[in-house]
Amino acid sequence: MLKKIPLLVLCAVISFVLISGAQAGKTHHVLAVQHQTFLPYELSLKGFRQGIALSDMADKIKIETFNAESDISALDLFIASLKDRKDIDLIFSIGTHSTRRVIKEIKTIPIVFTDLGAPETSGIITDWDGSGANYTGVETRNYVEIGIHLLHELMAFQSLGMIYLKGSPSHEGAVKRVTELSQEAGFEFVAEGFSLRDENNRKHPVDLIRKNIRSSLEKVAPGVDVFYVQISNTFDQHFDLFFDCFKNYSLPSAGEPIYIRKGLVVGIGRDKEKFGFQCAEYALKILNGADPGKLPMDVGKDFSISLNIEAATVVGYNPSIDILGAADQIIREIDTTGQ
Repeated sequence: MLKKIPLLVLCAVISFVLISGAQAGKTHHVLAVQHQTFLPYELSLKGFRQGIALSDMADKIKIETFNAESDISALDLFIASLKDRKDIDLIFSIGTHSTRRVIKEIKTIPIVFTDLGAPETSGIITDWDGSGANYTGVETRNYVEIGIHLLHELMAFQSLGMIYLKGSPSHEGAVKRVTELSQEAGFEFVAEGFSLRDENNRKHPVDLIRKNIRSSLEKVAPGVDVFYVQISNTFDQHFDLFFDCFKNYSLPSAGEPIYIRKGLVVGIGRDKEKFGFQCAEYALKILNGADPGKLPMDVGKDFSISLNIEAATVVGYNPSIDILGAADQIIREIDTTGQ
């Protein structure tokens, strides 16, 4: 004969079953935020989507996207509006502008970020082992130095040139770190900067920006063995000026892989698609109960090396066996349609 189950125990069992069933069938709402359209951001978002799609939670996660299209005021208004939304379970923040704002304004929604232009000087990462707050991310500590150090081993250059955007934490931080690296590694480093804005913080017209790029290139290119191009949407939009300069001075170039199809010789940098995939892995852990504040941030380990044979031919550079062997991708054409 079966014993009677106490009513209180029975109610507890029923409640547990109902709550578990509700959790199992819950759809999670993830919001991806970026401040502009930029190829690295698109690659990170692509990798994130792929990571979610390949997970066993794929049918239970809805991804919403917001792109401010370079309108920082619109970005600020949108992020402020998130405080009143109760439907978002996690924010995927792409880029420094978006990430700075969401971690400042949003304290109750978990945040996963990537694509910081200068992880060390962004003001976002103060402890690589964990934020102790509601956010974490996938980044690489000292990634500029890692890339240039590897480049120095592969190309054995005596001098390296770079132009940079004044006022950009990522660009100015990189110049400082490469200056230190050049002293340690024993190569000459030549850098020239210019600003995108006037004294009233108004952005310069395109013609003046292009003039400043040309002028800065001309001050650096004639006296160096290799030119390094930092990541920048402005540089991407006006890469034709860089490529013309490299042709004029028969100067091999290196830098972020996003420029490789536009005529850069060696692309060396973070694999943004894989970083996005790693962000998806973090998002899944958090949605399953992990504390974002305890997840380490120095976890972006995948670097990619690409080589454009056609660009090398144009500037008269003969890639060494070491570079050919190290390349993850070899390109044999230059796409000038976007220049």
